[in-house]
Amino acid sequence: MSTSFLVKELDIAVDDRTWPKNIVNPKLKSGSGRVNIDLGEALHELGTITMPNLMSPACPALFWAWLRYYLAPSKHQDLRIKMDFSDLDPHQKGILSDDFGVALATHWVRKRLGPFAQIVDGRKFANQFKDLQRKQNKSKAKVGMSKAPDFVMQDFKGKWHILECKGTQSSREYQKSVLKTAIVQKRAIRLVGSVRGEQLASSVYLTNEDGRPRSNMLVVDPDGDDPLIRLSGQQADEMVVKASRLTVARAMGSIGLNEVAIEMSLPPDIEADSELLLPSERTRLRSDRRDRLARATERARASTLARFEHNSRTYQGRVGLFDLPPVGPEFPYRKVRVRQGVTPELIREISISEAHIDDRVDEVIRPFVRSAKLDVQAAEDQTSVTYGEMFYSDVEWIR
Repeated sequence: MSTSFLVKELDIAVDDRTWPKNIVNPKLKSGSGRVNIDLGEALHELGTITMPNLMSPACPALFWAWLRYYLAPSKHQDLRIKMDFSDLDPHQKGILSDDFGVALATHWVRKRLGPFAQIVDGRKFANQFKDLQRKQNKSKAKVGMSKAPDFVMQDFKGKWHILECKGTQSSREYQKSVLKTAIVQKRAIRLVGSVRGEQLASSVYLTNEDGRPRSNMLVVDPDGDDPLIRLSGQQADEMVVKASRLTVARAMGSIGLNEVAIEMSLPPDIEADSELLLPSERTRLRSDRRDRLARATERARASTLARFEHNSRTYQGRVGLFDLPPVGPEFPYRKVRVRQGVTPELIREISISEAHIDDRVDEVIRPFVRSAKLDVQAAEDQTSVTYGEMFYSDVEWIR
């Protein structure tokens, strides 16, 4: 168990009516009701695995912005947001709600269905299957990046799960209404046959210190029609390869090697007019790929990453030590240290030449991701996130 003040009660409702024949996976059903959620783990996962746009140099995670969320919960046993955070302007309040919606849902799903070999961005994952998109794309109005789910996850039984996350502080009514949007987004990818796991949409409502009504999360599994891509056992091996590449790309982005991260995440045959691309990605694809790859490898070779050790292994990445404001006796820490790193052998392999990011990337990363799993460990005053021996991150609270 991590720091006790970060373990909060959350009401979780799994809507049986949305599952086929009203039969819910027992692992999900047993995790419903009033549940203890370790926010220390959930927020650390957010900052290393599930923060949106972690590969972009503009991502707030590169400036450790997610650390402020540790100060947001009130002292109550159940999850409530302090008035200071509840009173933010609507834009900042919306970002906090969305990020908590992601953190709580992905943490809960990992605990119920994990361990996971992969958790990857749904839009980037869908982008890897351009040929399948072309075969099934009947109407432009039904596709687009807004229709892609937040995450695609692979468990160790070979099942793949889809998750779309929403969060709000507005009202319980609005919480239910945003699930309709989540349902549309979940439809972009349809899993069938031997690879099919759970296909979930979640919505978190956060209450302030008044606590009326209680914070809660709704989880549904609605039907969806006419997906952008359909994945089955025929694509099982290909799904693992592509998700592994995205996992390594995210790790590179988390330590600041953004050019490498973005180029690894973009399939070499993708076109600039793809429906699932961001404007910045379209602009990038209009420039020469060889020039882009040369720039990425050069920046990786020239980087001055911090070095640290864990369990007698060396990692290269980023280390930050931050002073915390005095916020009351319920938060007994004065400093926090964060470390995020990738094994130097992988960084060296990726930066040898442009070919190692281009046509040889899957071969290069295979030894580093084979049989690896995402793991989150918590102890008093510390949490850690690892992906095999390839990636390591920890958050340590200092009194």
